[in-house]
Amino acid sequence: MFYFRSIIIYFEFKLNHFNIKNGENNSLRPAARITGTLCVLFCLFGLIGYLIEGIQKNDGKFKMPGDWLGVATEVFIFIGLGGLIVAYWREGTGGLISLIAFILATIFLIADTQLNFSPIFFLLYLPTFLYLAYWRESRK
Repeated sequence: MFYFRSIIIYFEFKLNHFNIKNGENNSLRPAARITGTLCVLFCLFGLIGYLIEGIQKNDGKFKMPGDWLGVATEVFIFIGLGGLIVAYWREGTGGLISLIAFILATIFLIADTQLNFSPIFFLLYLPTFLYLAYWRESRK
């Protein structure tokens, strides 16, 4: 179970050395941008491979999952990835969008017995927490 408050407190403790307002030691923002970009690119490459494989298997027709949990999970993952793209310019807004979407996608992934849940999915939370920590520190 994720404890959002304890994660934010951990980041606050670790970031006491950074003076983000004055631009000194500003390494949190580039770290969030790099990890967010890598997550989005990795997911897009996976989606392209999934689409190509699905089209080749079904004689040129793409087949969508039939259950609503699978579709909802995919929609929330794409909303979360869109939030990571928004966070590149607006850290707070994009971080909150991606956090909420990834939490809902995680709930749907766990609830659906047909989908394979992997703890690797939690790596998508890393840039989200980095963006939110940067946003919170930059507001002080």
